[in-house]
Amino acid sequence: MQTYYKMSISEKIQAVRQWMNENEVGALIVPTDDPHGSEYVAGHWQCRRWLTGFTGSAGDAVVTMDEALLWTDSRYWLQAEEQLAGTEFRLMREGCDKDISEWLEEHGLVNTEENPDCVVRSYEKPFDVIWKDRPPLPLTKAWILPDGQTGESAGSKLRRIEDWLRMTGIDSLLISDLSEVAWVLNIRGGDIEYNPVVISFLQLRADGSRTMYVHESQIAGIKDYLLSLGITFAPYEQGLSVSEAQRGKVSSPVTDWKSVKNPVEQEGFRSAHIRDGVAMVRFLSWLDCAGATSELGVEDRLKSFRAGQPGFLDLSFGTIAGYGPHGAIVHYEASPETDSVIEGNGLLLLDSGAHYCFVADDGSPGFSGTTDITRTIAIGKPADYERYIYTLVLKGHLQLQNAVFPRGTTALQLDVLARASMWKSGYDYGHGTGHGVGHVLGVHEGPVQIRKNHRTDTVRPVVEGCVITDEPGIYVPGKFGVRIENVLLCVAGDTTGFGDFLKFEPLTMCPYERKLIDKDMLTPEEVDWIDCYHGKVRDVILPLLDEEKDRDWLIQATARL
Repeated sequence: MQTYYKMSISEKIQAVRQWMNENEVGALIVPTDDPHGSEYVAGHWQCRRWLTGFTGSAGDAVVTMDEALLWTDSRYWLQAEEQLAGTEFRLMREGCDKDISEWLEEHGLVNTEENPDCVVRSYEKPFDVIWKDRPPLPLTKAWILPDGQTGESAGSKLRRIEDWLRMTGIDSLLISDLSEVAWVLNIRGGDIEYNPVVISFLQLRADGSRTMYVHESQIAGIKDYLLSLGITFAPYEQGLSVSEAQRGKVSSPVTDWKSVKNPVEQEGFRSAHIRDGVAMVRFLSWLDCAGATSELGVEDRLKSFRAGQPGFLDLSFGTIAGYGPHGAIVHYEASPETDSVIEGNGLLLLDSGAHYCFVADDGSPGFSGTTDITRTIAIGKPADYERYIYTLVLKGHLQLQNAVFPRGTTALQLDVLARASMWKSGYDYGHGTGHGVGHVLGVHEGPVQIRKNHRTDTVRPVVEGCVITDEPGIYVPGKFGVRIENVLLCVAGDTTGFGDFLKFEPLTMCPYERKLIDKDMLTPEEVDWIDCYHGKVRDVILPLLDEEKDRDWLIQATARL
C-alpha cells in the first residue's frame, strides 16, 4: 500500500472501495467530525480531508462502488469546487441537492435486516488500514482554569449535574463533547488546534460516582485536583466503547448551561475584547501605511500584534484573509499556492480571533475570554459598488446589534433584522448571521444560532447572558466579499407594561471601515449608532495605545460621521 504523500485522490478512493468490497459495505460515509462531535478535529480524525482533499471545516463524503460525493454548505461551495476539481468527487450542495439519507435511499443504499452493514459511518475503519502515516492521537498536558476566571467551581458544576440526574430519574450521563468536559471540570488543554480542550469523556452518575476516560499522561499535572473532585480514571479507549453504547440516549444539560455566561465570564469577555481591540487597532494602523503585503503576511502580522497582548493564549481559529476575489470565498484559507499580494485597489476581508487567559503577577485571577471579529478593509481607493455593498451589510449589522426585543424572541426572528436592507436590494447570503462563542473554548458554540433556516438551533430564544456574533455578509463571486462581525453580549433591557425586554452590548472594540461607508445610504439613527460605537471604541482603546501613530489613526478612524 502506498503512503499518504504518494497516493492520489483516485488511489485513495480505490483503496476505500477495495476495503468496502472485502467487508461487504455498499456505501461508506466519512464525516468531518470525530467521536466527540467536534467541529474542528485533531489530525488523527481528519479522514474526510485526507480522502477528498477538501479542507473546509464542514462536510461529509460518501463513497460507493460507482460514485464519490461530498456534501457541504454554502460557505464552502466555491472552495469545494476548486479543491475537488480533477477528482472523482462530485460536489453536493446542502440545501439545494438531495441530502445524504435521501440520496442513499434513492440509490437503494439503506441498511436492512438482510443487509445491516450496507452503509457504514466511519471515523476509523477503513482508515486504520489505508492511511499508513495517520497522525496519532494528541496527548497534550491539561491545565486548570482558575475558579476566579470561571465564576463557578468544578465541584459546584458536578453537583448541579448530579442534582439534574436525580431530578430527571436518569442514572448516568456520559459527556462526550470536549468543550463540555472542559467546562464542567474547569480544565483546558491543547489537543485540537485553536480549541483548548482535552480529548476525553466524563461519566457522571446519580449515585455521585464520577469517571473520566482519558490518557492519564495528559492529566499527570492536575491529577490531585481531579482526585479532590472525587473523579476516578479509566482508559480513553474504554470511553469510546461506552460512548458507542450510549450514543443519543441522553441529552446533556451542559450545552445550555455553558452558553449562558455568568458575571465573571462576562467580565472576562469584556477584558479579552479590549486587549483584542488594541491588537486590531495597532494592526490596522500598520496596514494603512504598510504598502504591498500578502494574505499570509497579513495573517502573520496580525498574530504578532495579538501575541503582544497580556494573556494571549492562542488564535481561536485559523485567520481568514481574503483579498479581492478570495474574499468571496466565505471561509477561504490562504496557502503558499494561493497567497495573493495585497496592493492596488480592492477589498480585504479579514476574519480572525483569539483566546486570552491572563493571571496577574500578584496571583489574582485576572481575566479570560475568546474573540471573533471580521472587518472588511479598503485597500487603495474603493469603487462605488464596493461602498454600496459594504454599506448594505453595515446597515444589517447595525440593525441586529442595536435590536431591542421581548424576552423569548427566537434567533430565527432576529435574523431578518440583518437581512432586511439587503433583501430590498436583491442580495442575500447563505451562511448564518450569528453563533455562540465559548469561554476559552470553541469559537463556535451552541445551542443557539441566528440564521434564516427553520431548525432546532434557530427556534430557541436568545437569552440574557449569551455571547453571540453578528456577522452578515454579501459575496460577489470572482470580485470581492464583504462581512462585518462583532461579538455581542445579550443583556437586560427595560421592563414595560408589555413585558421584559433584552438588548445587546457590543463586546468587540474596533472601528468600521470609514472609506467604505456611504453616509447617504444610512438613516440618521444608523449614523448615530456608528458615532456612539466609535466613541466608545475611542474612549476605551485610546488610553491603551503607546505609539502616537496608532493613536492618530484611531482618532481619525473614529471621527464622527
